[in-house]
Amino acid sequence: MLRIATECFARRQCSPHVPFHFHDWRPTRCAVHSGIAAQPGRGQATASVVECVRADEWLATLSHELRSPLTTILYALESISGTHDLDSSARRACHVAERQAQKAMQLVEDLFDVCASSQGKLSIRKKLVDLATIVAGATETVRPLLARRGHRLTVALQPKVVTLHADPLRLEQVLTNLLSNAAKFTNSGGHIRLTAEVEAGHVILRVRDDGCGIARDLLPRMFDLFQQRLHSGDRVTGGLGIGLALVKSLVELHGGSVTASSAGPGTGAEFVVRLPLPE
Repeated sequence: MLRIATECFARRQCSPHVPFHFHDWRPTRCAVHSGIAAQPGRGQATASVVECVRADEWLATLSHELRSPLTTILYALESISGTHDLDSSARRACHVAERQAQKAMQLVEDLFDVCASSQGKLSIRKKLVDLATIVAGATETVRPLLARRGHRLTVALQPKVVTLHADPLRLEQVLTNLLSNAAKFTNSGGHIRLTAEVEAGHVILRVRDDGCGIARDLLPRMFDLFQQRLHSGDRVTGGLGIGLALVKSLVELHGGSVTASSAGPGTGAEFVVRLPLPE
């Protein structure tokens, strides 16, 4: 249901000739309230903007309403799996259902964050944090996904001790999304690398995979909201296209930047996050 709702929203709002940019959403919304969009000759644009605002609010409500039933489902599954009288097949089925429910919950949380960011309500709580701790948390989160796909993960931090002024939960979310993205677009048995180095007052985080790569014409739009990346055979994946848009928003809230690069299909891809070090 969540996927259908967001895909319908994307198709409704995005002209095939006018790309939908995540960071254009909030200024456009503000234009409605300031009256800018209502200038003469902009009737069609105004209607489109109003629809965008309504869809924005509807998606925020949808994500909020989905949280409660998913939380209840997860609690019930955890309670059932904790009992001792389940046979092996029932316990296995319970674990599968729990994993899928957690995945759905993460999608809802990402959608909620995207809506909050579009309204200028997404905030971060910075404090001095150890980068190695954040990296450890992100790699632990994606480890089950990597194991299921048979991927090998290499982590290299130089230097090993780096202190950042950042929101640890949000920064871990950034790395988790990038690592999950790499796992998703790398065939089974692939190699994913996460490296960090200090350069000119910044820490440079790189997530590199040897997966399907990115077409050159898609690179400028990689961080657009609802942008779906092609896999082998020009097949669109089942993702909603919100993870990388959220990554960009969170990184910029930290005063940093994120870029994507690839030599083309079949050559893998690299995502680079650049964050300022504390003064």
